Amino acid sequence: MTETGREHIPSGVVRVIEVVGSSPNSFSDAVRTAVKTASRTLRHIRGVEVISSNADVDDDGNLTLYKVNCKIAFVYEGGES
Repeated sequence: MTETGREHIPSGVVRVIEVVGSSPNSFSDAVRTAVKTASRTLRHIRGVEVISSNADVDDDGNLTLYKVNCKIAFVYEGGES
């Protein structure tokens, strides 16, 4: 582990997937939802990048659903060659 508490991967491969997270509360919660949901099936998530964000608006002009398009990076654990 490094001083930041993260394990250094000297010659690993990082895979990046794209996901959309949503929340009725905020853009930040939408990002957290995306990462939390991805972490159910992915190990070693190392980062998230928000590519875009948008929201649904109701007839009164209120934001009703916050959505973020994210790239999530994780260490790839492929089989040995």
